[in-house]
Amino acid sequence: MNEKKLSKLRKNNMKLYPIYQMVGLDWVFYYGIQVLFLTGVKNISAADVVLSSSFYALMYLVFQIPNNVIVEKIGKKNAMVLGQLLNLISMSVILFCPNFIWLLIAQGISSMGFGLKGIAESSFLNASLPEGRKKGEIFAKIDGKGYSKYCFIGATSVLISGFLYAINPYIPICLCLATNLFALIIAMNFIDIERETNQKETKDVKEEVSTIICNLKDGFKFIFKSKRLHTLLIMLGMLWGFISVFSTYQETLLKELQIPSYYIGFILAGFQMLVGIFSTTSNNFNKKYKNRSLTYIGLLLTLGSIILGLVTIFNIPFEIQLMFITVVFIARAYAKGVYQVLKKRYMNNFSDNKILPKIYSVNGIMDNLSKMIIGVIASSILRVTNIYEALLILGIICTGVVIILAIYSKSRLGLKPEEYKKEDIEFEVLT
Repeated sequence: MNEKKLSKLRKNNMKLYPIYQMVGLDWVFYYGIQVLFLTGVKNISAADVVLSSSFYALMYLVFQIPNNVIVEKIGKKNAMVLGQLLNLISMSVILFCPNFIWLLIAQGISSMGFGLKGIAESSFLNASLPEGRKKGEIFAKIDGKGYSKYCFIGATSVLISGFLYAINPYIPICLCLATNLFALIIAMNFIDIERETNQKETKDVKEEVSTIICNLKDGFKFIFKSKRLHTLLIMLGMLWGFISVFSTYQETLLKELQIPSYYIGFILAGFQMLVGIFSTTSNNFNKKYKNRSLTYIGLLLTLGSIILGLVTIFNIPFEIQLMFITVVFIARAYAKGVYQVLKKRYMNNFSDNKILPKIYSVNGIMDNLSKMIIGVIASSILRVTNIYEALLILGIICTGVVIILAIYSKSRLGLKPEEYKKEDIEFEVLT
């Protein structure tokens, strides 16, 4: 293929990718009313909603190896299309689900869909960029542009869905289906650069599956052998577990305080907008706190839960409660925005194309293992007590975990390059 045609294909992908991220990165129009819809319309308890997210995480882990095989076999572009299609099916199941069992089925389908997307998307963008010294900078620019657009659309959709839910709770779900369909159409218009340039040789199915499994084993061996990398992935996984569970707890708290759906929409929309704004401050945050950055992100998340629990348990005036809730939400938005950018930045420091997809894969495993464990704990606490006490108890437990992780990572992260062992930073294919 001549360079002119290849450049045109690359530009097509780079132009479409931010738009795809804007509507396909996650479920817009749904998360803002998720707890309200599932508890109020489908009569599923808040504890079961939290538990369903743990089931999602478990199924994400189960599908991780099969998803890697699928991505390698059908290509990154087709994997993104399939992942988006599965998400469309999953949201359709949620729309019609009559009980908790059907919600679990929907979560299982979406876990495979998001799993495929998680493995394929960043690698697809990376493969679509021209080789050169500024490749990493271009990647960050395009990925950051897409994420900031998603934050804006996500915030707008949360605001709109709160109002529309008050009119008819099914309208936001239908809009979520529509955006999923739009993302699917965009994904179908991507061009698989690797396949177009015949970078992948054709192999027998058995041989290809065997090669994939061997490569994954090699990558996993390196990841678990490297103290630097497995410590980073444990930290990132735990933080994502905190973010996911506290997000559901926050919405449950707002519902328990009997705040109308449209006000909840305003609050969550503001939260999402702040996440997008604060994500641009990640470089300054990293420069200031260096190897303590992940610890401080964790404390911003967990201490906020303790504060929310205390101010609601002691039944202080509602206006003061709202003031504390606002401050905690802002702090959490800051933590989440910084985390989302630093997470990829830290993982991309292992920039070898042979190991990077495997790092993303193991990161997905760690994220969802953490989400599953914390989700089960959070669901169990919520079954035996109210949301106010649950926030306090879970906040104390998670703060303890952050402190333990900070001590554990002190001698493993944030060192100077010469202080790392060779096996911590260099990847070789083990054949």
